Amino acid sequence: MDKGTHSQNRVERLDGLRFFLAFMVAMFHYMMCFSFFHGQGWSEDVNRAAYLVIINMGSLGVAIFFIISGYLFALVQPASWIKFYQKRICRIAPVFYLSSILCIFIAISLQKDNFNTDEFFNSLYFWLDMGVIGNKPPLFGLENAHLINAGVTWTLFWEWGFYFSLPIMCILRDKIGLMALITTILFICVYFISPSNQNQAVYISYFTIGALARKLPEKIQIPKSICNIGIVLTVLFMLAVADRVYNIVYLPIIALLFIFIAMGGDLFGLLKQKAFVRLGDASYSIYLLHGLAWYGMNKYIQVHEIVLGRTRYTLVSTVVLFVLLIFCTLTYQYIEKPFMALGRRKSPWLKQ
Repeated sequence: MDKGTHSQNRVERLDGLRFFLAFMVAMFHYMMCFSFFHGQGWSEDVNRAAYLVIINMGSLGVAIFFIISGYLFALVQPASWIKFYQKRICRIAPVFYLSSILCIFIAISLQKDNFNTDEFFNSLYFWLDMGVIGNKPPLFGLENAHLINAGVTWTLFWEWGFYFSLPIMCILRDKIGLMALITTILFICVYFISPSNQNQAVYISYFTIGALARKLPEKIQIPKSICNIGIVLTVLFMLAVADRVYNIVYLPIIALLFIFIAMGGDLFGLLKQKAFVRLGDASYSIYLLHGLAWYGMNKYIQVHEIVLGRTRYTLVSTVVLFVLLIFCTLTYQYIEKPFMALGRRKSPWLKQ
């Protein structure tokens, strides 16, 4: 989620975009959490017929987050890879630990009458691994503990995989060229990986599409008005027509969507509005913490046996959402920014 070294306009578009992506994921988990606490389980398949657009919103948000990472790091050439990973750790770890610690305290609170410390330390390791392993086991005997924060840290497993692959990717990029590398990876994903594991194929492809979108503006130009219309049409298609976002056949549509943004599309100025740009700064906090807000709200309603009609439930949820956004702007200001600055400092153990 770094901003990179692009022009101010490019940064503003990406930051504004990040807010909408985080919001889309939050709305998806809003629906899933409601379903979970009302006895329908945490299942996309159960809810797909009734809530296809909302489910596709969540998946599309994650897909574009992956593409942004590929876009930002396509041309990376760090002087020190140790320094690079130092910055990544300082960017990812602080809010990750905040989210995990809150999950642990909530699990303790919920399990106080049935406290089980078996395998606690083994479980704790996975909850404090910065998302590298991608596994979140039960806490204190609480099954589905990963749902306390909506299980969002699974995406960090793929982000770290991308970061760890970059040294090799950079060597190959410099040897055969970026476009040749992009073509090779996409070919492997489509024809060799997707037949056995379509999700893995599309996740890897998303990072690769980001690199493609970084390169294409050097070759072709599309008028901004066409880009904006293209964004609207591709988003509408992916939300309302596509049966499933994580489907290899829709890669060209998702690629077009982000390419339109990379070539100047800003949704008729919407992505550059200052309010959305500022909220986009806090998108990582919003992404990692929104599940706690929905889970806490629904658990409180359940424990206290509060009966809310649809209107009152929506009003309460809206208030919770606004509180969440305020809280996340504070975590960005007082947690994320200081640690990002720390990550840019010279490391005392490295030769400068």
